[in-house]
Amino acid sequence: MQANNAFGRILSLIAVAATASAFCQSQQPAPRSEFEVASIRPHSSTDNKAFVQAFQGRLVMQNFSLKQIILFAYDVPRNQVSGVQSWMESDHFDIQATSATDATVKQVEGPMLRALLEERFHLKVHRELMERPAYDLTVDKGGVKMHPSREGNCTPYAMDAPPPLAAQDAPRPTYCDFPRLTGDGLNWTLEGNGVTVGKLAATLSRSGLDRPIVDRTGLTGGFDLQLKWTADMPEGSPGSGATIDPTGASIFTALREQLGLKLESAKEPVEVLVIEHVEQPSEN
Repeated sequence: MQANNAFGRILSLIAVAATASAFCQSQQPAPRSEFEVASIRPHSSTDNKAFVQAFQGRLVMQNFSLKQIILFAYDVPRNQVSGVQSWMESDHFDIQATSATDATVKQVEGPMLRALLEERFHLKVHRELMERPAYDLTVDKGGVKMHPSREGNCTPYAMDAPPPLAAQDAPRPTYCDFPRLTGDGLNWTLEGNGVTVGKLAATLSRSGLDRPIVDRTGLTGGFDLQLKWTADMPEGSPGSGATIDPTGASIFTALREQLGLKLESAKEPVEVLVIEHVEQPSEN
């Protein structure tokens, strides 16, 4: 009987040890995804064209200020970040980064870019929840002017999974709900197929507006759209070298006239990204 009891206690101890070991392993942080090769250089061109492109395992950003890069990496609008120093808006950079793995676009744009900012700019941040001014995106009284996307007009795309690979000589497919945002000075263009209104609002929030945009349209499904507008000149900017279309519509007018949507001022609880520490970029 004593031998059986002793054996039982040994089994119990083994079970407890195994449980503790499994718990400790589960608490270990997962390895952080990082780019294998990354180049960050000052933007040397005299033009005002900005460009960003994220693919499976690769990221290219051209003519972005550090503030803009941070907004992109942490997916926050322009007015939802504090602690910005002047050089973070005046100095612009070009980034080319490649992963050794088939990292998804979601990983490339998010945690991998954030890791790069931590390594090269020694960036430290935290988030705080605050009530801030926002824009509610609603349907204009004239009705929606966007065209629902036709079946087969774009290739389904998942941000958290590798995209389907095209044949070597085949043209790159047009992905659904993957709007392309390009800027030339103060002139902006957003276009895409199968774009949801939620993704439209999130993308516009990244384009330099003074507050975030919240989708309150109630619209579902994807739309084929093209939107062109001219942004306001930033306060305190002399405007020299900025490309401006004198006939360009504001974002408010462009949304009404081109898409049948409107922006209304509101207040929404939002997360604010607080910059604790940042330095000029280290060498490549």
